Amino acid sequence: MTDNDYMRTMRNTLTILLLFISVAVYADRDSKHGATPASWTDQVEKDMVNLIAKNEQARQVYGRVVKRLRRSGVPAAYAWQVFSNSGIKIEPNISKRFSKPAEKMDYTDYRRIFVNTKRIDGGVKFYKEHSELLNTVANKYGVDPFLILSFVGVETQYGLYASSYPVFNSLHTIIHNIPRRAKWAEDEMVAWFMICRVDGLGPHDVKGSYAGAFGYGQFMPTSFKSYAVDMDGDGVREPFEWADVMASIANYLLKRGNYQIGSTDFSENSANWRAVYKYNPSKNYVKVVLELRAELRDAIGKS
Repeated sequence: MTDNDYMRTMRNTLTILLLFISVAVYADRDSKHGATPASWTDQVEKDMVNLIAKNEQARQVYGRVVKRLRRSGVPAAYAWQVFSNSGIKIEPNISKRFSKPAEKMDYTDYRRIFVNTKRIDGGVKFYKEHSELLNTVANKYGVDPFLILSFVGVETQYGLYASSYPVFNSLHTIIHNIPRRAKWAEDEMVAWFMICRVDGLGPHDVKGSYAGAFGYGQFMPTSFKSYAVDMDGDGVREPFEWADVMASIANYLLKRGNYQIGSTDFSENSANWRAVYKYNPSKNYVKVVLELRAELRDAIGKS
């Protein structure tokens, strides 16, 4: 090796060494000032909590959330990107909605919302368009097709009204503003992360109810994670694809509600009445679902 070759090699080695040192220094500096971290550390956990929590209540909840995400194998970079999204905000009307849920209305007024000509006619039209799929799902799971139809009628008016707030923002607001529901929201937030990772949903793109329920079946994240199914076989559980939605409702009634397969006994406190109650623990809710079911069955039979 000539002297020139030796000097060139030394210069190149020194340049590479300095480059590695610079990368390490800037990576450490950037991770402390908001850049995406490469991996989980105790400092990254603290930075994430400080990034998203606005009060002590939220710091405690998000502290547990990030630890659970870390243990579940969620990449630090993914969590950081979700937490640093510019669209995150506390929704001002959610606390009020929780204080006055529709299910606590006088039943006459509550029924008027769901059991009416518009919702019955809409159900007849929907059935004509999706009867083959609906009956395929009903036969596969042994769940009454008119009950499945009634659920999507009550929950989202057959897919017309499925969203109000980003799911993330709903849970974020509950964590900050409704202490009595903070632990519940913590579980839902962790489940939401896992769903988005597994099923490819955008954590801030999907909108749902003020409570964080989403999709045409209005599942909470923990329920979707546990009971949603991939009926159409595309490898993804889709909250806005009717095959997956109908099958997920039926699967929930069976697995969570202990629905009695093949039975059409919906008398109060029967097995199937209790299965509907598991979907939303409100007697008013159960009554409108079952009344709308009966109205839809009769109207479809006459059409």
